[in-house]
Amino acid sequence: MIDEAYSALDLGRAIKRLRAKRGMTQETLAEWCGVSRQTIVALEQGGPVALTLALRAIALLGAKVVVAPKDAILSAATSR
Repeated sequence: MIDEAYSALDLGRAIKRLRAKRGMTQETLAEWCGVSRQTIVALEQGGPVALTLALRAIALLGAKVVVAPKDAILSAATSR
């Protein structure tokens, strides 16, 4: 499954889906990332958090971030 994120809220929702899929609580992810649960709540709601936190959470959840030009993503999606 590919989640396309165009905003902080999209990214937060994708992280929330990954966390839930793995049966992990916000508290556990917070402990793994070395932040408070409220910071994870802010991350999942698209709030102002450090990009490094988002990248760390994604990596700890077993996913990766791929940066690609929008036109490459859109043309790949329409060719399916």
